[in-house]
Amino acid sequence: MIGVVLIVFLGILGPLYAVSNGYRERIEDLEFKLQKMRKIAAEKDFWLNRLEEIKKQGKAEGRLIARDTAALASADLQTLIKEAVNRAGGELISTQVIPEHKEEQFTRVAVKLRMTGSTTVLRDVLHAFESGHPILFVENLNIRPIRIAQPALPGRKPGKVTDKLSVDFDVVGYIRGS
Repeated sequence: MIGVVLIVFLGILGPLYAVSNGYRERIEDLEFKLQKMRKIAAEKDFWLNRLEEIKKQGKAEGRLIARDTAALASADLQTLIKEAVNRAGGELISTQVIPEHKEEQFTRVAVKLRMTGSTTVLRDVLHAFESGHPILFVENLNIRPIRIAQPALPGRKPGKVTDKLSVDFDVVGYIRGS
């Protein structure tokens, strides 16, 4: 009789104990995960504040073109190009807006330009684009010499070639995407 009671007891309570033990382990695992999530949630404000600081710093440093639309950014970019070429003493022949496109969370804005000037002018223009704010990139640089023979003058050899270049390249900047 005691054997039957023991078999029934182990047959019913044994599986119940195993299920209960499984639930207990699952609860401990979930409590551990909950503690980790609470710790992460407690750091939320710190990381949100840090994100805002980084956004403000990015705007303050002027890395991006400070416009909301690509059309306005393209107009600003054309103005920057004109100023840089004129300041360097070059001649701006033409500018052409290249259609913008999205790159991750930014919009790429580009202008193709054609200019003439000496190697010094080209150096000054490229330096202005690559070292100024907003950050601009130069792509597809194409340089062709313009050969113009100078007439013979006292103290100058006949047929001396001037230092004049015809230059085409793209100037690329970015605005924050919408």
